[in-house]
Amino acid sequence: MTAYRIVQGVDPLGWARIDSFRSNYELGARARGWEVESTLVHMGLSMHLKREMAVAVARRWRQIGRHIAELRLEPGYGFCWAHTGNPGHITLWGRPPQLLDCVIDILEIGD
Repeated sequence: MTAYRIVQGVDPLGWARIDSFRSNYELGARARGWEVESTLVHMGLSMHLKREMAVAVARRWRQIGRHIAELRLEPGYGFCWAHTGNPGHITLWGRPPQLLDCVIDILEIGD
């Protein structure tokens, strides 16, 4: 399965990129949206099944990040996901190092 995550940076070892694969719960961030009603969603990562959806969200909410990471989620990494929110949106649970291993491309968002 391919999924798209809005991320802060492109440096594979940079803290901004690693933190982009930590949940708001793990980062100690305030719950927002669906996270307010579900701690389980707060503990997961927001992702999109279509690149265009992720780009549209990144353009609307610039503070989230200016890059889109494309991930190929393969079995055996211990990921779990569920359809949440709008159609084409998923919440994914997994460990940041394994998620970084699944990144196959990063797209910079233009204005």
